[in-house]
Amino acid sequence: MSETKDYKQVLDAFYEYLFGVSKLHREAVPKLKAELALIQEDDIDGLNTNLNQQQIFLYQIKSFDKEVAGYMKQLGVSGKNLSEVILKLPQDEQMRFYELLSQFEVTIKEFQFYKEKCQTMLNTKLHVVNKKISAFELKKDKKTYGEDGKQSETTAFPKTFEKSI
Repeated sequence: MSETKDYKQVLDAFYEYLFGVSKLHREAVPKLKAELALIQEDDIDGLNTNLNQQQIFLYQIKSFDKEVAGYMKQLGVSGKNLSEVILKLPQDEQMRFYELLSQFEVTIKEFQFYKEKCQTMLNTKLHVVNKKISAFELKKDKKTYGEDGKQSETTAFPKTFEKSI
């Protein structure tokens, strides 16, 4: 009887863990929306603060695979993904896990959508900056003049903003 109780406790803990990870992703979506707005506004300080907050999220989920593997070991199940794992759980428990997984998939799609939008926007802005830098050409030779106003020598300045691909 205690084995069944322990199994149920581990199963409930696994569910709570997955629910918590799903919640963390839902809470990260508004931060990604804010990141997108900050990128569009060119707000570097705000973007820096936002990215620091996102690092907290990454820290919180960094051991996801390890945690899931630990629960799978305790439950005596295996699988390549959560769908396969859920199939190996008791029949009466599968539905709540599938509902959670379904909600999590919706959240992940939204999360990835905003993450990709931010990446695209950053790449676009970086391309514009690189284009402006490459259009800005320093003169190769600069003339220098002495105290009497006459040209003294011609010097070559280094290419400060040289871009190589």
